[in-house]
Amino acid sequence: MKEELAKTKLFYALMSLAGFLIILLPVGIANVVLGYFMGDSPCYLCWGQRESMIFIGVIAFFIVRYGFKPRYVAMLLFMAAVGLYQSFLHYGSHAHRDLDQGFSLQIFGIHTYFWAEVVFWAVIVLLGVLFLFAPKFSSFDKEMNGEKFRSFGKYGFFAVIISTIIVASNAFQAFVSTGIPPFIGQGDPVRFSLNPNTIIWSTDGWKGNWTNISFLGPRDVKAPDYAFAPATKLGIEFDNDSSNSPFVSINKDLKISSSRDINFTKPINTLSYINEDFVLSSKFDVAFLDENFNLKDSFVLDPYFSATIDPIIGIIPYMKDKYLLMGSNKSFLRFARNPNADENLQYADFIEGASSFEGQGEGLGRGRLSTVRSIYHHVASMASDEKYFYLATVPNNKDKKKFVISKFLLSDRILSAEFTPKAELKEGRSLGDLYISSMTYLNGELYALSKNHNVIVVIDPKKEEVTRVLSYPSEIKNARSIFFKDSKINILSYQDNSNKLYILE
Repeated sequence: MKEELAKTKLFYALMSLAGFLIILLPVGIANVVLGYFMGDSPCYLCWGQRESMIFIGVIAFFIVRYGFKPRYVAMLLFMAAVGLYQSFLHYGSHAHRDLDQGFSLQIFGIHTYFWAEVVFWAVIVLLGVLFLFAPKFSSFDKEMNGEKFRSFGKYGFFAVIISTIIVASNAFQAFVSTGIPPFIGQGDPVRFSLNPNTIIWSTDGWKGNWTNISFLGPRDVKAPDYAFAPATKLGIEFDNDSSNSPFVSINKDLKISSSRDINFTKPINTLSYINEDFVLSSKFDVAFLDENFNLKDSFVLDPYFSATIDPIIGIIPYMKDKYLLMGSNKSFLRFARNPNADENLQYADFIEGASSFEGQGEGLGRGRLSTVRSIYHHVASMASDEKYFYLATVPNNKDKKKFVISKFLLSDRILSAEFTPKAELKEGRSLGDLYISSMTYLNGELYALSKNHNVIVVIDPKKEEVTRVLSYPSEIKNARSIFFKDSKINILSYQDNSNKLYILE
């Protein structure tokens, strides 16, 4: 019994020390050393993390004062979870930056918002260690001896007093740098000052907080428009009138010379002509057809293995005898045709067709592209000039103005450039008014097919400008793919529940 009581007193002593240290060290150093002496002023996320640390320290003192109770433990874990979320949110907004870029002061080369992540994980680990070696639950009741609260003791009382002073100092600093409600602090705070002329009280942090609330934030982007799944949540109305396009003038009106139906059971989303084969896709189905559109080979992609691939938006030749398949989320698969493929090895990439196609092996496999300007946009088209390949963004429910072409080196799939082509546009219009559903490359130019407004935008990727604009007939209502065959423009459209291929003059 004496041994259990001794363990109980040790538990409370360690809990008191833990509460004191989290307030003394991260909170106290940030407040006194970084704040008063070095001029560091917290942003509102920094304040949130600091408050969570204070709450954890105070709850630890509550346990020491009022005994070990489940609700206190629950609050410790809850506040640690809140702190981890705050620090992850803060760190996540800066983690992508280049070397030594960031926000606020550094300690041992690490910015303070990442140290918050370390502190909260340390709280979780320390709680685990304390509870692992904690005495029996019955000993906590016996140690209280029927009293409503425990004595802090000399050292515990000292820890509470010092912690109270630190908390009060933080409250003062928060009042000076942040103000009283409705002021919320600054996202990019200036250095701390006691001079009234340089103190900034701001409400800017409230702006936009209550509109379009989503846990995904800027990533709450709805799925693009596909042949097999028309978009309903993008807030975009498509039309087939080229006179409504954003361009000042149309250089040429194309005419339909012939058309035919392609007998494929599913809506075709992409169609290319590669190495004398027609290569098509519908969601995760890929098929190779001969000149007469008869099926030669096919597979069904497993979209969830390794790098998840959203519905297929393009297939291009890759390194002579291979192919590069792209998803709308900029994840890709390098694959090859092989009638003698090892079905067991290729099982990873293909739900069907693993005996005829390879996704595993030398020069093959999955990957993800990284972009900068188009990071919050899907792509719906891809073209290649044999050295580089190009992707074009499509507008979405969050941003209907931006249009970006991303250029990648085929050999390593690393971003080489991003640009919005120069163009003569009508007043108040942007290239985001287009909806580029397919691209192809010919003689140094990209031909970008817009499902919206029935135009083909010809782009010089070296000069980064639109060289001319072609219109195609309004009879083509849902243009999905463009390619050249026999020097003629071919456009595939899924309409009237049929896959129609139009050849234009």
